[in-house]
Amino acid sequence: MKVLVVYAHPDSASFNHAVLDEVLAGLQSARHEVRVRDLYAEGFEPRLSREEKRAHLSPPESKPQLADHFADLRWCDALVLVHPTWWGAQPAMLKGWIDRVWARGVAWELPDGAKRLKPILHNVRRIVTFTTHGSPWRINALQGVPGRRIANRSLRVICHPLCRTRWIAMYGIDASTPEQRARHLRRVRRVASRL
Repeated sequence: MKVLVVYAHPDSASFNHAVLDEVLAGLQSARHEVRVRDLYAEGFEPRLSREEKRAHLSPPESKPQLADHFADLRWCDALVLVHPTWWGAQPAMLKGWIDRVWARGVAWELPDGAKRLKPILHNVRRIVTFTTHGSPWRINALQGVPGRRIANRSLRVICHPLCRTRWIAMYGIDASTPEQRARHLRRVRRVASRL
């Protein structure tokens, strides 16, 4: 399987980076072909500029600064997102990647006269999210689990009609013990190895 891993955390010493390491180890053990996008490390610009927003219906060729990201998204069979959950959802860096890279001609089309997007990212058959939450599960549930809805609903409908999603989260990480974190990392590797 061809797997695109998109990682979004500014601190390479974070627990989320340990999650990334376990994801990559699991994918490697399953012999998947993997590409990694570390959005902070590569200095990805998450802001959708006024000019880019005005040209959002333009073809992808008109956005050469995103060509490598477009190519990665078109290439993969599975998308793996690794990120913390902040304020109930993805960090702005990752949300900006979605805003800019899931573009017309790459993820969707809007045929003339149509009022609904036509999904075209049919190569993506799996979306798996590995995330952490500082708060307990019930707090995220009260917020309406916006991050999970973005990944498992909004992104999924643009992919293959039979695309499957999975949400692997560690809640309450701020109050977790070393044993709980180690147990979660073992789960992360196990899930990634079975992708």
